[in-house]
Amino acid sequence: MYMNAIVIYSTYKSNTEKVAVAIADAAKCKAVKLTENFTSETLPLDGIDVVFLGTGIRGGEPYIELQNYLKSADLCEGKRFFLFMTWAGGGASNKLTYEVVKKALEAKGQRLEPDVFICLGQTFGFTHRGHPNDGDIAEAKKWVTEKLGVNT
Repeated sequence: MYMNAIVIYSTYKSNTEKVAVAIADAAKCKAVKLTENFTSETLPLDGIDVVFLGTGIRGGEPYIELQNYLKSADLCEGKRFFLFMTWAGGGASNKLTYEVVKKALEAKGQRLEPDVFICLGQTFGFTHRGHPNDGDIAEAKKWVTEKLGVNT
């Protein structure tokens, strides 16, 4: 059985958007691309059980649109939060980003699940060209169905 889920993401080069759309497809829910203007009033989470948060990584942090949304969001209890990221694969920036999102959720009395989906994203120039690729998308869909406890 599918839970009532939503995918909320920020993206600059469409890497995270490709993964977000795949996750929303697998979860049979909508995907919402954040802009600087989104708040809990413009994107309430009433009636949502599972929230998939997506972002690229810049300087060891999630994109600012996601950070701003989490700061402004009125997050009621009883939700499960999962994080997915696209990144260049450098250093520990994925771990730093996880910690930023985790702390933002904890400040709202929420918990970020420890199981994160990460895949490479094409960066400037030719680095990781073609990512996220079909294999990455298939892994993202598999990950989300496992989190929701459903079979495809």
